[in-house]
Amino acid sequence: MDKRLQYIVSQFRIQSDISDIVAFGNGHINDTYLVITKSETTPDYVLQRKNHQVFKDVPGMMDNIVRVGNHIREKLMNAGVADDDRRVITHIPTHSGAYFFQDDSENFYTLCLRIANSRSFEMIENSHQAWLTGKAFGQFQNQLSDLPAPPLYETIVDFHNIEFRYRNFRKALAINYNNRAALVQKEIDFALAHEIEMHTLLNAQRSGLIPMRITHNDTKINNVLFDENNEVLCVIDLDTVMPGLVHFDFGDAIRTGASTAAEDETDLDKITIDLNLFEAFAKGFLEETKAVLTHSEIILLPHSAKFMTFIMGLRFLTDYLEGDVYYKIKHPEHNVQRARAQFRLVAEIGKHEAEMAEIVAGLV
Repeated sequence: MDKRLQYIVSQFRIQSDISDIVAFGNGHINDTYLVITKSETTPDYVLQRKNHQVFKDVPGMMDNIVRVGNHIREKLMNAGVADDDRRVITHIPTHSGAYFFQDDSENFYTLCLRIANSRSFEMIENSHQAWLTGKAFGQFQNQLSDLPAPPLYETIVDFHNIEFRYRNFRKALAINYNNRAALVQKEIDFALAHEIEMHTLLNAQRSGLIPMRITHNDTKINNVLFDENNEVLCVIDLDTVMPGLVHFDFGDAIRTGASTAAEDETDLDKITIDLNLFEAFAKGFLEETKAVLTHSEIILLPHSAKFMTFIMGLRFLTDYLEGDVYYKIKHPEHNVQRARAQFRLVAEIGKHEAEMAEIVAGLV
């Protein structure tokens, strides 16, 4: 057992003796470990080293996570839910009372209870699972609709700010690493042609048409825990919980969950939107949120799928033009491959946007 990790775990308020600490999960940002306790009657824990290159304000992030968790737990208890420790992530404080430990190398660590007999899925496999996932993220949105002030910290500044993303894109065009712009002129033209449309949500928010809410900002199905009967337990991975538009969560869930192909698919003809999965997710999501969302928010949900897919394509294209400095790549063309796949999905969503709007209208 790694003595350094053992020392770090000892800084937190746990009552159990540790049997082992092993690498856990397949996350791309944080380093995650499973802390196994010696007794079968005591819970195991999950230790994470937070990537403070991505999350510049880990104390603020943990303040968000603990506030959100406590608010959800209070709602669960008021509703008479008995197994609240399985319905929301429980973070463990250090002996000083903080919810993170910073070591001598300025690395930040956090510890939470592992929810036993739980599992996650890497992709949505059918309409029922899409409906459950929609309900999970919809309930999360509903539970946080009345979180009292003050506002949460912005853990990644300008994360889904389209103006910021276009500024970076234009800087990347100026950098033009190895004259790559000549190889992706079609994608550059696509990005520029959609600039006005992709400001729709930002303009609606600035005009007061849609409100800022609390959003998860990473609404893939692998951030939903299911029990042994494949029923939803809770939403996990709250690192990116912060103020945002509900459309960020809905749109990214559709981008990742209702596409017919992978994010980096090379055969563009395989890429479109699965309307059955879209409808199932939207149904679950709106069952939990239609009482709290405004009419304007609901009308813009179909557009959000196009927006979130586009902004990811723009980010991949930007990184390619800068020389692949942000995203991990498997080969030199990986980022442009991703951008092309995302832009094709944007075009496919555009073809079906009227049908998606009809589906949403029929659910409220």
